[in-house]
Amino acid sequence: MTYLSLHSHLELARFYWKIVLQPGDWAIDATCGNGKDTLQLGKLSLGGVIGLDKQQIAIENTTTLLKNHLQEDEYKKMHLFCTSHIRFPSLAYKYSIRLIIYNLGYLPGSNKKITTFTEDTLKSLKLALELIMPGGLITICCYPGHVEGAREQNLLLQKAQELSPSQYVICHHSWPNKYASASLLLIQKKNSY
Repeated sequence: MTYLSLHSHLELARFYWKIVLQPGDWAIDATCGNGKDTLQLGKLSLGGVIGLDKQQIAIENTTTLLKNHLQEDEYKKMHLFCTSHIRFPSLAYKYSIRLIIYNLGYLPGSNKKITTFTEDTLKSLKLALELIMPGGLITICCYPGHVEGAREQNLLLQKAQELSPSQYVICHHSWPNKYASASLLLIQKKNSY
């Protein structure tokens, strides 16, 4: 039996990925960071993974991590782009995308002043809602511990509340006994509406 610890928003997100994803599916990591989530996706039996980050150092870190931890056949399925999450590369529109993940905030171990921005994330979410296939899932890890992160989480939750319940299932995991802790927003597109 697999044990799931609920203390980590990242572990919980990865649990949901494994439930939704099926062999051969395609996924997008819209904010690669240092590549840890991209690597987790790369270890699954997917058709392909598209990874994005606006910082070149993040793409370099992710590339190194993937090369060091994936088998050659797994690595060939990884497609990295140094670009903001406000646009998805044309490759994303050639496949049915079942999962799109966001891990917002700043690049760990780097300049904390370079963060994701609320307006960019909202634009990206609009594209993701259109791109994700029926039954597909969007996971968003939010970090309200800094000013932009708190604003980003608040407006994402507001946007999520505006989505039609006939088209989307929304769930928000938060840890109320941990001040300004990270949270996990899930948006699943219904199979039919």
